[in-house]
Amino acid sequence: MGIRALRPAIFVAVGFAALGLVAERPLQAQGSITITPAAIGVHIGTYYRFGDTVTGITPTTVGWSVALPAGATGSAGSVDTGGLFVPPSTMPSSGTVIVTVASNITPSVMASATVTILNPIPAVASVSPANIPLGPSTVTINGSGFVQGATVTIGLVQLPATFVSSTTLTVPVTAVVGEMGASYPVSVTNPNPGSATSSDVVSVMFGSTDGPPTITYAAAARFLDQAAWGGDAATIEHVQSVGFLKYLGEQFNAPISPYPDPTLTPYYLNGVQARFFTNAVNGQDQLRQRVAWALLNQFVVSAIENDTSIALVPYLQILQQDAFVNFRTIMEDVTLSPMMGGYLNMLNNDKANATAGTAANENYARELMQLFTIGLSALNIDGTYQLDSSGNQIPNYNETTIQNFAKIYTGWTYPTEPGATLKIHNPAYYVGPMEPYQANHDTTQKTLLNGLIVPAGQTAQQDLKAALDNIFAHPNVAPFVSKQLIQHLVTSNPSPQYVTRVANVFNNDGTGVKGNMAAVIIAILLDTEARAGDNGSTLTATSTAGKLREPVFFIASMLRGLGAAVNDSNGLTTYGTNLGQTIFYPPSVFNYFAPGYQIPPSFTAGAALLGPEFQLESPATAVGRYNTVNSFIYGTLGGAAISFAPFISAANPSNPANLTTAPANPSIPANDMNGLYQLISNTFFYGQMPAALQNAMQTAISALGYSTTAASAKARAQAALYLALSSAYYNVEH
Repeated sequence: MGIRALRPAIFVAVGFAALGLVAERPLQAQGSITITPAAIGVHIGTYYRFGDTVTGITPTTVGWSVALPAGATGSAGSVDTGGLFVPPSTMPSSGTVIVTVASNITPSVMASATVTILNPIPAVASVSPANIPLGPSTVTINGSGFVQGATVTIGLVQLPATFVSSTTLTVPVTAVVGEMGASYPVSVTNPNPGSATSSDVVSVMFGSTDGPPTITYAAAARFLDQAAWGGDAATIEHVQSVGFLKYLGEQFNAPISPYPDPTLTPYYLNGVQARFFTNAVNGQDQLRQRVAWALLNQFVVSAIENDTSIALVPYLQILQQDAFVNFRTIMEDVTLSPMMGGYLNMLNNDKANATAGTAANENYARELMQLFTIGLSALNIDGTYQLDSSGNQIPNYNETTIQNFAKIYTGWTYPTEPGATLKIHNPAYYVGPMEPYQANHDTTQKTLLNGLIVPAGQTAQQDLKAALDNIFAHPNVAPFVSKQLIQHLVTSNPSPQYVTRVANVFNNDGTGVKGNMAAVIIAILLDTEARAGDNGSTLTATSTAGKLREPVFFIASMLRGLGAAVNDSNGLTTYGTNLGQTIFYPPSVFNYFAPGYQIPPSFTAGAALLGPEFQLESPATAVGRYNTVNSFIYGTLGGAAISFAPFISAANPSNPANLTTAPANPSIPANDMNGLYQLISNTFFYGQMPAALQNAMQTAISALGYSTTAASAKARAQAALYLALSSAYYNVEH
């Protein structure tokens, strides 16, 4: 055809192109690249090799690069020709970098991955000193990969550390006491991003390194008066064997001793009260039962208002289950309990009705703050009151605040029974938390603590969360709760320093978590002030340590020391009633006794001492303590079997132990029951029975004589036990 013949075709094509009528030809494919993974986190000090897949390009060779996101500062790290990425040695401002792979043949074909830079994994090389003296000290942790915000864990206790450098941390050991000669593992945990804990086997030892780790009998027995319902021989020996920290760890994981199924006897509390003592005396979860009782004395409900087991048992189960969780969880679970709802009128609390002239009930709004969480006035971290320029306490809230909180707590009713439909006021049912009936909830705007505004239009659940979070965030919660827990478990008059140490742990368990109950309990029980009397108390006229055994603890600790076996047919509740404390029947929301009750100065040599449990002490209950001991030692207890065999054996004149130690009173014969005195001292006085009490025992036993008959030996044992357990030395913990 030649060139001439092609011209018309070319003209036509050009003409159509000019008119925009020629379709675009598809571009020739350039291939593709994928990178795997597309996103990943890499710890500083480690590395990661990326993969790539090239499709449609030959040869398949690629190049790698790494860069910071736009505007970020710092180093991006490096990546080699094989895709091996090494993060920077310090965190870039962005916290991320971009790794890119591109074709060497067609550089515009590329793929990128986002790398989140994680804190390094810490490593512990050594601890100095490796032998930590008892009492407050500073420990230096040497290693690598440490960052700001790292925490140090010694045994079970996690402590905030001071960052010195990436190779050095220091940590004050003030709220932790180790057993003499006991060794504990040490680890470091870096915070997020990429929180990680060291795995090196490094440990420290508390106290002397001479000889095997030991805990004295006195220390173990005294510890169990605080961490359990008193000590028994087997548990004291176990604590001596494993140590305080390991025992606490075991207790945190021990199975819960249950209460009876309330559906079997729904209207009677007798069996529940009896089970309380069965659990307290023979339960394996001693610490949980003790803490749950302390919580019940703070988040008070009373069977005076509702004496059915179907209402009370679910509430007791909440306190058992929540004993070691977060305090914020306890607040919510208690708030939504139908038992608490009925007791303090949050249950079926209707929103305001202007036509009827009604307003939301203020009862729970008031007591949750005043008695359960923050108190009336602002506190310092040590539990003392903050004062204004005129020396007056500073109120935490006013009546308007209470009214606003009351609106928050409207619209809640009983849980809906299975198969039923939610109503504005559900019929009584106690399984599970209360439920909201939204139309009965006040949806107006509310102003809470510290001016927090809860917006209008929220659901009952949203308002409740805002309110509980608002209270939990209040600075009073830590010292208010910490001091009361210390009073229940250890001493009526904790020093401000003791309260401060525990409150600091409440505010931050070492990982930035507030309200960790397990950490708070460890801090309370292992504090230097709690353990100060382990190897001999200092009983002086001005001593403020210790506390009166409240009636239920007085009963349970005696029975544990006597090796009693208690079953659910016991009538021990009656003994508590005779001493002013009927189980589950506190007289008001203010409990059996107030944490701020002050012993009359006429009894304390002019010193202002708190003694909450002494509020129950009267001439009648004081005599009741003698009568209770008399019943236990000389009477017959239904549902509780006491074996006096060890004490009778020790009261035998031929017992070699009675001939080994000179008596405290030189006028008493040298063969006068020293083995019996030592056994009673170990069992009930941490091995530290005062000489005056032993003298009284010697006098009483001398009058009984030293016949070798079994009846005579039992009489001597009973007389000595009666004097011991009715004495002020036993009734007041030291």
